[in-house]
Amino acid sequence: MLTLRPTRADDPPAVQELLRTVWKAEEGAVAYHGSGRRPGVVAEVNGRLVGYALTWQSALHPTHAYMGVHVHPLFREQGVGLALWQAVTRDISGSVKVKTYASQLAGVRFLRARGLALTVETHEPTLRPSDVAPNEVAKWAREAQALGFELLPMTALPDGVEELARLHEQVYLHSHEHDPAQAGVLDADDFLGDDLVPGWLYLARKGGVLAGVSSVRLDQPLPMLGWFGVTKEFASLGAPLTLALTGLAIQAAGRAGVTELAAELDSADPGALHLLHALPWRPDRVWFTFTGHV
Repeated sequence: MLTLRPTRADDPPAVQELLRTVWKAEEGAVAYHGSGRRPGVVAEVNGRLVGYALTWQSALHPTHAYMGVHVHPLFREQGVGLALWQAVTRDISGSVKVKTYASQLAGVRFLRARGLALTVETHEPTLRPSDVAPNEVAKWAREAQALGFELLPMTALPDGVEELARLHEQVYLHSHEHDPAQAGVLDADDFLGDDLVPGWLYLARKGGVLAGVSSVRLDQPLPMLGWFGVTKEFASLGAPLTLALTGLAIQAAGRAGVTELAAELDSADPGALHLLHALPWRPDRVWFTFTGHV
């Protein structure tokens, strides 16, 4: 018999185990949904926890309510997901955002059946720096320099940390115009944390104004393409700047011994699309983001 109830203080271990099962031990997905600690609604069948649903708000991206519905693989297609969906959306008035793997066909069908539309594809490919042709990077750099831009590593701006943090925020705000971010919510630590490697970060500057940035950051299990893109002021030059800066950052990481790196490239970000199509990525997981009103 299926029963629903609010989460209790002793539920997190069981909910986390369910999340690991649903997301095939992908810890990033488990963390995105709160690692079992966010309050929500659980579904039980004969006392066994077989489902979990939740909603939460993002201070950074307040446009949508974020949500997730998770059902154990052995209990799908039995009405559990629909019951959880109805329970957690009952008090929502507005738009929601839900993410799932593109490969989770049952989840994709479920979200489409709820009237949600696919709005963003997030590719998570990998790349070997040695596969990036030096002559291509040199060509991108020449194109950017021909437009009047200096291309320089962060190490050339030893006293420009605060300026760099502002640049990162401006780039982030511009690249997320599809889901507006609130300025001021992110602080310098979000952009300049311990995973930042100054020698693997490149900047574009024109007339003393910082216009774009790209970097490779330390991460696990692989180094990660970091913040990249241009400010809104230089949006029309996003392709040559993003390609040049990212190529230089990848080359720098490769010279330092990085043999493989990963990335998250959103289809809603023009800079990400430039990189996705121009660099020799090896395809990997793809996330779908669905949005709609409930």
